[in-house]
Amino acid sequence: MALPDPFRSATVRLPGARTPAGALDTASSTGLRLVAPIAILVVLIISFQRLAQPDLAAVYRDPLILLTTVAAALAGLGLLALHRDRIAGQPAVLSVGIGFAAMVALVIALAETVVPLPADRPVLGISAVGPWILLFSLLARNRPGATLAAGLIAASMWPIAYAINLQRHGFALAPWGRLIVWPGINYLIAVLAAVIGRRIDGTAATAETADDLGRYRLLAPIGAGGMGEVWKASHEMLARQAAIKLVRPRTTASSARQADLRVERFRREANVIAGLQSPHTIYLYDFGVSRDRRFYYVMELLDGINLQTLVTTFGPQPAGRVRSIALQICASLDEAHQRNLVHRDLKPSNVMLCKLALTYDFVKVLDFGLAKCAACEDMSQLTMEGTAAGTPGYIAPEVALGEEHVDGRADIYALGCLVYYLLTGTLVFPDSNPMTMALRHVQSRPDPPSARTAVPIPADLERIVMQCLEKRPSDRPASARGVAALFEACQLVPWTQAEAVVWWETHLPATSSLRLLTVPVATDAPTVERA
Repeated sequence: MALPDPFRSATVRLPGARTPAGALDTASSTGLRLVAPIAILVVLIISFQRLAQPDLAAVYRDPLILLTTVAAALAGLGLLALHRDRIAGQPAVLSVGIGFAAMVALVIALAETVVPLPADRPVLGISAVGPWILLFSLLARNRPGATLAAGLIAASMWPIAYAINLQRHGFALAPWGRLIVWPGINYLIAVLAAVIGRRIDGTAATAETADDLGRYRLLAPIGAGGMGEVWKASHEMLARQAAIKLVRPRTTASSARQADLRVERFRREANVIAGLQSPHTIYLYDFGVSRDRRFYYVMELLDGINLQTLVTTFGPQPAGRVRSIALQICASLDEAHQRNLVHRDLKPSNVMLCKLALTYDFVKVLDFGLAKCAACEDMSQLTMEGTAAGTPGYIAPEVALGEEHVDGRADIYALGCLVYYLLTGTLVFPDSNPMTMALRHVQSRPDPPSARTAVPIPADLERIVMQCLEKRPSDRPASARGVAALFEACQLVPWTQAEAVVWWETHLPATSSLRLLTVPVATDAPTVERA
C-alpha cells in the first residue's frame, strides 16, 4: 500500500471530535500573533484620543485607567512570548488569552463609564467592548464553549467597571432601562461570536473533508488497551484497507517545547520501525502526530487471530505447528536485532496467525512501537515513559530488574515464554499478582513444559524452550537466528500447508467472527486526514 509522501505528519480527527483540531490550532496560532499589535494599538488609540480631544485628557489621566492600560499591554506582550517561544502548550496559551481579553475589555469599560450615562436622552450606539469581544473570538480561535465563556467574561467587565466608577466618582445611578443597553448588547455579541466561531469551524471541517489526498476513514474499532486503540480503516483513494493505532501519551508534556521533543523522538523511532522489511513483521505504511499531539501508526490490516486467542479458544497447539510459528517469529526478530532493535514486549497477543493471500498460518509480529534501539542511547522509549517495558508473564529477568542495557536476548527469553504457552496453555509462572510474577521470572526455576500438560512434548523441543528461559542472558542462545537453527534441528513431524488449510477451513472459516477482517463497519465513521 504505497501512500503519497508517506512520512509527512498528518492530522487525525479522533473519534467523537466535532471540530477539526488542526483548523482551530492554525487559526489560533495566526490570531495570537496579532495580540501584541492589538495591545499596542489600544495604547495608540488612547494617546490619539488625548491629542484629538483635550477635554478627555483628564479621563485618560485617571490612575486606574492608566494602570489597567499598561497591564493589558504587558499582558498582551507576555501572551505573545508564551506563544512564540512555546513556553506553554496551546490550551494553556488560549486560557491565558481569555484573561487578556477580559483585561482589555475592563480598560475599555473603565474609560466608557468614567462619565455618567445621560439620564435625559436615549443611549445610542454600542459599547466598544462588543466589537472587541467579536474581534478577539475570531483571532484567538477556541472551542465553541470556551469562546462563549471568554465572551461572557469580557462582557461582564462593563457592569464591573460601571460599579467601580460609580463608587469612585459618586455620580447618580442611571435609569435601569438605559443602564442595561450597552452591557445587554455586549452579552448578545458574546453569544453571536460563539455562534459565528462554530459556523467557521464547520466550514473549515467541510473544506478539510473535501481534500481527498492522504485521507483515511475509520471503519470500526479492532481493540483497545493501556497504550491506545486500534481501528480498521480505509484510504479513500486506495482500495486496500489498513489498521490505524492511536497511541495515548503516558504523561502530559509540561510545555510546548517538551511536546515538540516527544514528537521528534517519536518520528525518529517510527522511521527506524518503518525500515523493518521482514515479511513476518507487520508493515508500517505511515505514521504521524495529530494536532492534539497524539501519535498514530498506519499498518497493514491482517486477516487472522492472535496467538492469545488461538490458545484461549482452541487450546495448546501441536509441537510441529508451534515450531513453525516459532521459526517465523525468529525471522522477524532476527532482522530487528540486526538493526539493534529490541522488541521488549513479545507475547501471544502481539503475534498474529494469518491467512496471507493463499498462505495459511503466516505469522506477523506486532507492536514494534514498544521497541527500543539498543545502540541508540538518545532514543527515548516514548510509549513506555515512566513505566517498565514488558508484560509480567513474558518479561525477561534483566528487563524486570530495570537494567539499562538490554539486548535481543531479552526477546529470546520472551520467545521461550511464548512457546511454553503455546505448548501447555499456561504461563511459565502463573500468579495473580503481576509484581510477584515478574519477581519469579528473576528468582524461580521454571517447571519444564512436559510437567504442565498431558500432551507429549519432544525432548529436544523442550530443551530449546528451557535454554531460552535461562536467567542469565549469556546462558541463552546468542541470537534469534541461533534459536531458529535449534528449532530446525528438532526431529519433529512438520506442520504442512495442507494441515493448515484444513484447520482454517474447519475452525476459522471466512465468516468467523474471530478473524479481524470480519469486524462490523461503523455507520458514523470518523476520518483521519493529512494536514
